[in-house]
Amino acid sequence: MKAQNNRLQNNALTEKIEHRTSGRPFAIHHTDVSKNSSSALYIHCHPELEFFYLSDGELFFYIEDNVYHMHAGDVVMIPGGLIHYATRVKNDGKKCSYEAIVFSSKMLIDTLPSYCENYINSAICNSIAGVYHLTPATDWQKTAIDCVTGIFEYISVAAAKCELIIRGRLLIAWQLLYNNVYADLIAGHHERPVYPLLDRCIEIINTDYMYDFSLEELASAAGLSEGHFCRVFKDITGFTPFNYINRVRITKACGMLTCTDKKIADISAGCGFNNISYFNRTFKQIMKESPSVYRKNFHNIT
Repeated sequence: MKAQNNRLQNNALTEKIEHRTSGRPFAIHHTDVSKNSSSALYIHCHPELEFFYLSDGELFFYIEDNVYHMHAGDVVMIPGGLIHYATRVKNDGKKCSYEAIVFSSKMLIDTLPSYCENYINSAICNSIAGVYHLTPATDWQKTAIDCVTGIFEYISVAAAKCELIIRGRLLIAWQLLYNNVYADLIAGHHERPVYPLLDRCIEIINTDYMYDFSLEELASAAGLSEGHFCRVFKDITGFTPFNYINRVRITKACGMLTCTDKKIADISAGCGFNNISYFNRTFKQIMKESPSVYRKNFHNIT
């Protein structure tokens, strides 16, 4: 048990970052939705954060159990690990298109000195609390949208010629979100003495997701009783500890299904599932389709 607790309390754990593109911790996408399709964005999730911009049309954008009615010019900020997809509001044959930048939190963190670490933390980057629907309704939101949309000018530009600009635009957009939305949320969490240890637990789960954590270990690492730990954990992330662990594992599995040709059994084991039947059930419960169908559907639309 001591060795297991050391795993949770070890601050030297190395973060494992999934890169969507070779050599750069971000990817920019443009999509024109087929005029005959009611579906605009397939159901998926990924460990990276995302700014999604609707340039034309009107969508219902689903993030977990929440739905956001998006109009042309809107942006939505999506934290890592959350299931999301989109459908047209009206399948009227009109143009519908969108852009997105999917990026590692390290795009922001690596540019900051250590004393700025509170600007970006797990309560925002890995939970439903970090979702925010930006519209041009206020000056600050319009400025944030302009920062995000300016990134898409570089979709075909080599990373070496635009990465600093992209990082800068992301930081400005994040600063505006922090000033107007995230600061109060983060301050509320940091008023609780337990928050730093709980935040560390979340980071370790995201890093060491294949490990078979016990509730006793997690609660002990945060210095809480198991019941109190579960209540505070769900308050911050929106999920129970084990639901959160499973979702992190399924997020990792989605990346492996779409970016590798590994066998499903190997992906299951590599993501921390000791039983492939349980993996299949959990995947279908969260992603609404089996791993094999998810992989097939992804390759059919790419």
